[in-house]
Amino acid sequence: MRTVQRLGAIALSAMVTTAVLALPASAQQTTVETRPESFIATAAARGLDLNVFGTKVTIGQASALINSTPLARASGAGVVLAPGTVSSSEVSAPNQSAAPPKACLLNLPVAALLAVELACGESKVDTSNGAPSAIGKGSVAGVDVAALNALDPVVQLLQTLLNQLLPVVDQTVGSVVTTLPGIGGLVGSLAGTLGLGTTSSINPVTSLVSSLLDGVRRATGLVDITLGESTAQAVTTAAAVTATANAAGAQIDLLPGLTIGGTPLLSIIVGQAKSVSTFDRGTAKSTPTFDAAVARVHLGALLGGVDLPIQLGAPLTLLAGTPLETTISLGAGRTVTDPNTGAVASYADGVSIQLLKGLNGGIGLELAHAETGAGGQTRLVSQQQVITPVVPTLAKTGNDPWLPLAGAGLLVMALGIRRRVLAAQPARIDERVSE
Repeated sequence: MRTVQRLGAIALSAMVTTAVLALPASAQQTTVETRPESFIATAAARGLDLNVFGTKVTIGQASALINSTPLARASGAGVVLAPGTVSSSEVSAPNQSAAPPKACLLNLPVAALLAVELACGESKVDTSNGAPSAIGKGSVAGVDVAALNALDPVVQLLQTLLNQLLPVVDQTVGSVVTTLPGIGGLVGSLAGTLGLGTTSSINPVTSLVSSLLDGVRRATGLVDITLGESTAQAVTTAAAVTATANAAGAQIDLLPGLTIGGTPLLSIIVGQAKSVSTFDRGTAKSTPTFDAAVARVHLGALLGGVDLPIQLGAPLTLLAGTPLETTISLGAGRTVTDPNTGAVASYADGVSIQLLKGLNGGIGLELAHAETGAGGQTRLVSQQQVITPVVPTLAKTGNDPWLPLAGAGLLVMALGIRRRVLAAQPARIDERVSE
């Protein structure tokens, strides 16, 4: 009987121990941010890089930059050398913005090299709501590259020679014109057709040639350039950070107004160059794309009045061996990825043009250039689970709320049974003795 009672007490004690050990270990979930998100995006566009006989001028330039600090910076310039056409803005703290007025100038002479009809620069930046953005724009209505007196020596030489020769010719032709009035009318009609005005009946040849030379002097210049707007933009959204650069199209007229009717000797028509770089904020992957410019050449009436496409990687040379020799090369696009950081860059190049190569080095133009870059890293979050106390792994663990109560109840029952058993032992001994 006593053996059975002891085994029962041991069983109850084991049950209590099991219930206590089955209590869930207290746990606390702690989230620790070990690396914040970071990113950067840049964009730049250039409408025209002009080298006029050794002097460089950049026209229609824009740039933009944003990063996660946050920083937003932008600039736009109609003509980089003209401060009145440059707009710049920058903010470097959260929830700030800046948008200065557009900077424009009319009829702007630049370094005695060219005249710009209208040049404007514009910029705008913002860091509201943790999403920095920046945009810059640069544009010009038109560019007239002056003759820079390049033709003056030739005209002066011709004028000197003709001043000695024409009086003799006039004397002879004048006699014919006076004798045959119909010839005079024919000369006058020719002058009118050529847009040279009327000629003198006394000095018909001198007046005709002088009018022709005056027309050369009044030519609009060596080159006329019409440019589109260049835009650089970097923006942040919930999903991505995107940089976009776009250099719009342009048309270059070589020796405008030279031919009858005011048409240029030839025209070069350029498309547009576009570059985009995107950083995906969810995957930390950066992607670059580009769309390179396309160009063609339209030859004026003197050269046949036809269109010539420019093939990629195959430069086109016109009027070779003459002072007006011109070479046109069509650019291309490319993308670059950093193998270590994953940052990307994208470049789109339009057209490289070398005009009038036989005149003191000529005029060099680079049209429609766009470039962007983007990169960064996502936010890294690590989770640590702290468990107290540390206990051996058991077959059954859990969060059942009845286990602590059951364990306490069993412990009380075990103590009560043991007390009653101990109290009953002396009475049984007395009964055995009396027997």
